[in-house]
Amino acid sequence: MFIIKKRNFIFMLSAVFLAGMLVFGVGFKLSFDVVGGGARIVSAADYEEYSAYKDNYAELIGFDEYLKDNFYMPVSAETLEVGAYKGMFASLGDRYTVYYTADEYRRQSENTQGEFSGIGATVSMDESGYLGIVEILPGGAAEREGLLVGDVIVSIDGVSYEGQDLNGAVALLHGEEGSEVRLLVRRNGEEFEKTLIRAKVITPSVSSEWLADGNIGYIRVSSFANRTAEDFGAALRDMEEKQAGGLIIDLRNNGGGLVDRGVEIADMLLDAGTVATVRSRDGTESTVYTTEDGATRLPYVLLVNGETASTSEILAGAVKDNSGGYIVGAKTTGKGILQRLERFAGGDGARITVAQYFTPNGDAVHGVGITPDFIVDDPDPNGDGADMQLEKAIELLSSETTGQRQPVE
Repeated sequence: MFIIKKRNFIFMLSAVFLAGMLVFGVGFKLSFDVVGGGARIVSAADYEEYSAYKDNYAELIGFDEYLKDNFYMPVSAETLEVGAYKGMFASLGDRYTVYYTADEYRRQSENTQGEFSGIGATVSMDESGYLGIVEILPGGAAEREGLLVGDVIVSIDGVSYEGQDLNGAVALLHGEEGSEVRLLVRRNGEEFEKTLIRAKVITPSVSSEWLADGNIGYIRVSSFANRTAEDFGAALRDMEEKQAGGLIIDLRNNGGGLVDRGVEIADMLLDAGTVATVRSRDGTESTVYTTEDGATRLPYVLLVNGETASTSEILAGAVKDNSGGYIVGAKTTGKGILQRLERFAGGDGARITVAQYFTPNGDAVHGVGITPDFIVDDPDPNGDGADMQLEKAIELLSSETTGQRQPVE
């Protein structure tokens, strides 16, 4: 047995407490007997364990005390605690692996419901690492304040999110209905500030209409949320019943969402086959997403672009490798890794990358993307408002070879 002086014991207990926080509430059962002189008796095994905690976290505890004692403004324990959690996740170098406070986690969960309070715009991470606006939702704060597609959000409430987590930045754009959010926006090289009032935003992830004099159906899928596959299926059945000559499925600017919803849509478009193979951290275990027979008989074309990512790429890769419809547009983002959103006991949570996925042919998507069968990089190369990607899809569906995939030259 070892005798530990009270001062050292308190230090070790602090280390254990901090370690417990750092593993999100996993408790450590401590049992001690009091002896004379204020000392505590612990077993040799416990002593070794506590010593290890001291070695690992002594410097972190020291930094905690240093900042509280020396920073020019008061620092709360909660601020430092959250900073430690966020720093641990950020240290992995994966911008998709992020720790969320309880409030941030709540906002993240709202994204999958399709209803939240926000600025009324869809954003994605642009090449420079900033948030770029890719869609303005009708009637939202962004539209009222004159924000435009192509604008870049440099900072949110004075904090820059260059190269940071996209989901975390999007969560900051959401908030209580009627609350303000201050944006620094860049447009054509000039920066200006806009203060927006958040409002309720209802974003159905599926919309549909008829094109080409009512002969070709068009379904836009903006994200993969809880009701996406259900709403897509309803629109598809309507077009089948009305005997559409073909179908265009628009996945442009779709940053992904729930993988299962994407697989369900793939099941409507493909007969029995593989949608994607998912490999875990050790590279040996894999989960295979599959479809069953019963695909739509309508010929179809998928539209994609550089903002088509994640679940959208799983769907596009499955269609391409299984010789479904043609794919038209620009090469996709190349986000071929899967995240799990997890809630912890205290209401906080995390989004963590848990696996990498591959197309049915075994091709990696991450950092590579999906190359369309027909590349049309710019939907409006002449600046005249014509959507050349959409027109190419209509041309393919109107041709005599529709529904019979030919090798792309």
